Amino acid sequence: MKTNSNFLTLVSVLILAALACSLPGAETPSAAESQPAAATQPTAAESQPAAGAAVLYFSIGMHIEPLGETAQGFVSGSKGDYHVPQFFQRQVEDILAVTQIVEAHGGRMTIQAQSPFTSVAIQSGNSLLADLSARGHEVALHFHEDAHLGKNSSVLSVQQWCDMMKQEMALITQASNVTDIRYWSGGNLYPNVYQAAECAGLSVNSDWKNPQSQTTDLALVGVNPWRPAGGTDGTDFTLFAQNDPNGAVIFLPEGQYDKNNFASMRRSDDAGGDEAYFEFLKESLYTSLAAAQPGKVNVFHFTVHPGEFRGDPQNPFGVIEKFLTEVVDPLVASGDLQWMTFSQMADAYTATEP
Repeated sequence: MKTNSNFLTLVSVLILAALACSLPGAETPSAAESQPAAATQPTAAESQPAAGAAVLYFSIGMHIEPLGETAQGFVSGSKGDYHVPQFFQRQVEDILAVTQIVEAHGGRMTIQAQSPFTSVAIQSGNSLLADLSARGHEVALHFHEDAHLGKNSSVLSVQQWCDMMKQEMALITQASNVTDIRYWSGGNLYPNVYQAAECAGLSVNSDWKNPQSQTTDLALVGVNPWRPAGGTDGTDFTLFAQNDPNGAVIFLPEGQYDKNNFASMRRSDDAGGDEAYFEFLKESLYTSLAAAQPGKVNVFHFTVHPGEFRGDPQNPFGVIEKFLTEVVDPLVASGDLQWMTFSQMADAYTATEP
């Protein structure tokens, strides 16, 4: 009787278990059913690259253009004038807005200034550049040679170029309290620009494009810095693309771009607007990650200007915020990407260069 009782109990348990499994709420989904609908899954192109041993150093640079009369007496730019207080203040607010967005994502920028922005900041007592430096942003030099040396700058001596750079750097120092200015962009078609930069005490360079064609020779794209053996006139890049271990200047390529107009296409009517441009940046960033090599310094960066990509007044600079949130933040969290200013990238290269 005891055996029969145990048998009946076992049968009862099995029947109850079978009934429980047949209830709708207790169904176990199949592997296919547990996946999101096909429409919600990212395509291969949208998927982030897998984490690897190589790290890509990342930053955003900002060019402050020479709008209005410069310290050297030349007038440049037709999109505003920093000598107009309202325009200057609007640009200050735009610069501050973008730097705060970047800071919220753990990054710091390389802010590249020149007169008349610097001279107006000094005259008006504006402390923006000093404040940004105190918050960890790099303050550096950007210049348009015609705005500071005139239309015939290519025939001027290295010393004249050096003197201009020093004058602009002195204004940056006065406006920001930064005395160690190492990075610059500009002077791209002057073959002796690296000699002039060395004379002025500058040692890090990037953002090369031909100001006439608004294109970048693809010999200069990539992710690994080098020390150029010389400059270029815009046609012969032999010395520029050649590494000189004893060179005084470190050049930071902008990334593994596949278009020679990548630095100017955001202003092109064919670019498709801000969203399309940042989609291009995303794909270029992923391509650069794939090109990054373990044991080497790998870099990727892009440039913005004050007020650029402001977009919707209700969500100013939202396209930058979205890019950092959806693309950059996950890569930083996974260890594939690391924020650095431009001079920090150069320091990393110096520590590991062959």
